[in-house]
Amino acid sequence: MLRVLRTYGCGGMRMAGWLLLSILFFASCNTTKFVPQDKYLLNKVRVKCEDDKSVSTGSLSSYLRQKQNTEIFGFWKLQLHVYNTAPLDTTTKAKKRLAANAKKMGEAPVIYDEELTQISMQQLRQQMNNMGYFQAEVDTQKVYKKGRKIELTYLVTAHQPYKVRNYEVDIPVPELAAIARDERCKVHKGEQFSTATLDEERERITTVLRNQGYFYFEKSILEFTADSSLNSHEVDVRIHLAPYVSQFDSAALKRLYTRYSIREVNYTLDYPFLRKSALRRASRLREGERYAEWRVERTYARMNALPPVKYVDISFTPVEDSLLDCNITVSRGRLNSIAAEVEGTYSAGDWGIAAGLNYSNKNIFHGAEVLTLGARASYEWRTNGGRAIEAKADVGLLFPSNVKINIAYNYQQRRPDEYIRTIANAGLSYIVPRKPGSHWTHQFNLIDFNYIYLPWMSDQFKRDFMDRSSVLKASYEDHFILDWSYTGSYSTYNQHYPDRSYLQFAIRLETAGNALYGLSAAARFAKNDEGSYVLWKIPFAQYVKGDFNFTYHGVMAPKHHMVAHIGLGVAVPYLNASVVPFQKRYFAGGANGVRGWQARTLGPGTFRGNGSSLVYDKQAGDIHLEMNLEYRFKVLSFLELAAFTDAGNIWTIRDYEEQPGGVFLWDQFYKQIAWSYGVGIRFDLSILIFRIDFGVKLYDPSRISEDKQWRTAPHGLSWNDDMTFHFAIGYPF
Repeated sequence: MLRVLRTYGCGGMRMAGWLLLSILFFASCNTTKFVPQDKYLLNKVRVKCEDDKSVSTGSLSSYLRQKQNTEIFGFWKLQLHVYNTAPLDTTTKAKKRLAANAKKMGEAPVIYDEELTQISMQQLRQQMNNMGYFQAEVDTQKVYKKGRKIELTYLVTAHQPYKVRNYEVDIPVPELAAIARDERCKVHKGEQFSTATLDEERERITTVLRNQGYFYFEKSILEFTADSSLNSHEVDVRIHLAPYVSQFDSAALKRLYTRYSIREVNYTLDYPFLRKSALRRASRLREGERYAEWRVERTYARMNALPPVKYVDISFTPVEDSLLDCNITVSRGRLNSIAAEVEGTYSAGDWGIAAGLNYSNKNIFHGAEVLTLGARASYEWRTNGGRAIEAKADVGLLFPSNVKINIAYNYQQRRPDEYIRTIANAGLSYIVPRKPGSHWTHQFNLIDFNYIYLPWMSDQFKRDFMDRSSVLKASYEDHFILDWSYTGSYSTYNQHYPDRSYLQFAIRLETAGNALYGLSAAARFAKNDEGSYVLWKIPFAQYVKGDFNFTYHGVMAPKHHMVAHIGLGVAVPYLNASVVPFQKRYFAGGANGVRGWQARTLGPGTFRGNGSSLVYDKQAGDIHLEMNLEYRFKVLSFLELAAFTDAGNIWTIRDYEEQPGGVFLWDQFYKQIAWSYGVGIRFDLSILIFRIDFGVKLYDPSRISEDKQWRTAPHGLSWNDDMTFHFAIGYPF
């Protein structure tokens, strides 16, 4: 990820001013500029149903053939305003180009069409019938506004709904009829009639039959007949075979009612890149087993998930009366990838440069094993005449069994006033295979071993952090971390329906040092001066940590999303440790946090830093709370704008002398929640999202003692202290 970049000067103020003027300009545009004189702009469209509140007018709106222009925040027709910036006079090339660009970026005014209104009324009546309201009425109410605008309301009168009186299964094949009559049937007597429910039942029966080997059975073979001529607001429903089935010859009928099994499974590869054993492990289709649709779907999912596979095609050929040959064709994707990056960095007045290289082989042993290699180095020129150097490398190997092994090494040198530190890491994890249709994924980090070694530190750093009374001392001593963790994530996102709202949440539980503590206590290992057990004269960390993140992606319109996020984390040291290791603590601010602050400059609590690198190390905590709300809307296929507000902070578990005002207190923490707002722009470059966010502080808890925590009048905003630019890759949440 790109690091935070903060810019000073009047150029940014001019940008903010230009943005404000642009917004005011768009808001003042004449919305009927391109509406013909004898026509009306469809300014607002509503659907109302007064006599039955159970009717969802929101779902009915999807059947309207004409809607108003896209609105932001429910009232601002930004894209229409952009369209209206096009000049009427296009006699010059410059004006013609300006008009073309404005119309391409914007949205043309929706002109009221009476014919489309009549079609919409018919669609609403039909949908009400489908929901069981056979006597529903639909009317319209038109209100003409100044400036050639019209507001249209569809008035739906539902009347009493029809309910199912009897449900009859009229299928001549006993095996099929039994499935239609079982307890899983979705059509019930006394319930409101709905064609959607009937379709679900038809889908259920078809799925059960295909999973039981009826290879040739299709959904269209089943039909429903509904008789509503009882004059009692009741319906008799009958399920039966489609009339065209009676025209099948004896051979076709036999195929329809035959349960098939698999004789052979044949694999065809466009290039011999995978071992057949790897394909067989991924497949759920086996010789001699009954054909089942779920096995086909599971095989598609598992094989497409193999890293070296581009696509999979599964077909079946009948070979005997009740046997099928399965043919699986697998195409190879790109096996090797190399990615390089070079970036400039700027942090707290220090400029630097960084470069990274990553390599991936998705089929290193011809069994879908993934090898990843990564290296990164950075150099930073310090304002105090020193330097900061960091170099790291990592190796990872993911097996088809979902077991992953990783090894990493990190070298850090911060001279002349801090330290040299190395971090060695080795881990073993297991990713639980995801079941088809499941929204859950699970990963267990079975072993994660870290060894932190500091061979040198400056005298100044020792005085600031290594004093015996310093709570941060344990973070900068040589120590072990042997932890175990579980990560579970849940998502309702469906790639086939990207314009539907969805939610995501993740939980991570981590604990360290328990096994080592039990071993040390049982073996009566020695303790150091702080009372901690040591191994080879090195203490080990012991803590428990939990993180929870929830994100809701609300799709207001195809190009308009409202995203809400909340994150909570708590880390508690115990027994062998008095403080959570520095690299396991929480930090606030930055491109993915409360964006009115630079990374690692917010908190804990009311603690206020002075911008020095030594103070950065003190701006860490054991409790983390973050809340974000972001509105995103597409302007072009590659360009997206955003408006956001963020709130949150970090706190310490205990009242540490080095972090005054940082401790979490139930009667104080809500007063210490920082708040910021801002705007952003995103560039969709297909392979990645490049993001620029401009954040402004609104409430700064570190200024409570000065009574200047609200960063508004009469205190005003400081460009140096209250505004921040962030450059990053990907969405913040």
